[in-house]
Amino acid sequence: MNSRSDKLHLRQKILTSAALLGWLSCLHPTEAAPIRLHCVLSSSSADTKPGEIDVTFDVENNSLTVDRGAQHSVLSHVTISTISIDGYTQAMSVGIDRSSWSIVVQTYTQDPPTAEFGVCKPAAADHS
Repeated sequence: MNSRSDKLHLRQKILTSAALLGWLSCLHPTEAAPIRLHCVLSSSSADTKPGEIDVTFDVENNSLTVDRGAQHSVLSHVTISTISIDGYTQAMSVGIDRSSWSIVVQTYTQDPPTAEFGVCKPAAADHS
């Protein structure tokens, strides 16, 4: 590596690698604190009034919880990616699209099962 050309080539490789790592970190940011979303839902059945839920997800701990009034549900089988957030239990499943914050909540304990759709926004945005 004595030639000037070899040194320039090595320097270019290092700079390219550093730029690539910076770009990749933007694609999957680390989120230290749990994020709470406030969601307004409408039911698939016409006779049900729109509902509201709060969803909290924690990327670091791979956890997802849903609060609907006094009911608190900790979901299992959680998948959190840069694209979506999903989780379910025997009684409920939740799917959130991270690009639009659209949500679908399916509940299996009632007869018949229900599906609700809506839009969420980060809870901090509620106070702005």
